[in-house]
Amino acid sequence: MRRGTLLTSISLASAAGQGGNPPGPPGGRPARTAGTAPRGRGMIVASNPPPVWPAKHRIRQAFDRAATRYDAAADVQREMSDRLATHLTQADLDLDPDAIVDAGCGTGYSARWLAYRWPRARLALLDFAPAMLEVARARYPGAMVICADLEALPFTDGCFAGYWSSLAWQWNDPRRCLAEAARVLRPGGLLAVATLGADNFPELRHAFAEADDYSHVLAIPAPERLLADCRATGWAVRVWERGLVRRHYPDARSALRSVKAVGAHEVERRRPTPLSRGAWQKIDARYEQLREAAGLPLSYDGVWLIATRP
Repeated sequence: MRRGTLLTSISLASAAGQGGNPPGPPGGRPARTAGTAPRGRGMIVASNPPPVWPAKHRIRQAFDRAATRYDAAADVQREMSDRLATHLTQADLDLDPDAIVDAGCGTGYSARWLAYRWPRARLALLDFAPAMLEVARARYPGAMVICADLEALPFTDGCFAGYWSSLAWQWNDPRRCLAEAARVLRPGGLLAVATLGADNFPELRHAFAEADDYSHVLAIPAPERLLADCRATGWAVRVWERGLVRRHYPDARSALRSVKAVGAHEVERRRPTPLSRGAWQKIDARYEQLREAAGLPLSYDGVWLIATRP
């Protein structure tokens, strides 16, 4: 790989996923450094991750629990990824990356398109939820699969020509994610991100307004700050779009189950006791005020960004 290698010194092109540990140098033991450590069955785990705050730890646990059912429920996540792919295709950038990282790959849905779009590129799949990565590893045995935090990527500077991330930055500090993307990308490298803005699930906020004083939506910074950070640090912004992604459900519990099924239900303040029957009746009644012909709406505040590194 040009201009930088993984801290493990393992080539993306030769990363194994057929079983056993990732390969090391010919004739020697598997390469290991202080930066990362090989793990069995083709997964690499960062040995020096940043501190995991309680909220992020709960999020990781939620995604691990959701891994086996994630794909059956992740239609919004697929739409976000598909729209990012469409934006990238329509941007018509003259790019032929030889190495791409899918940062926050989940079960590997986006990797299929990345492998189709750039079949010669070496692909690294990275996520902080081990159970999600096990699904991705089984699907893409030729890819390097890495368990690490997006805010502290276990790669040396300038080792990728492409950085892709779909619905992962909202669980992190977008400013730190942007800085890490800039660090691991080469000059002129591609950044393609789908994330969420600050106005998600307004219907749930309305429904729960009189039930309790707990937050039922994760607080996310306004996306305009991300755009401003990109421009302030010299990124060439090629695509910027913000728009709603909506789904409809027959009742409030179905809407909530759709969020929980993909592990995206963790919030900063957790309710210590279950809601009472009376509270649920209030929630149902308030949600019913928003009913449309297709059912009860649930809205995601989608954001799509494509840029090239200065």
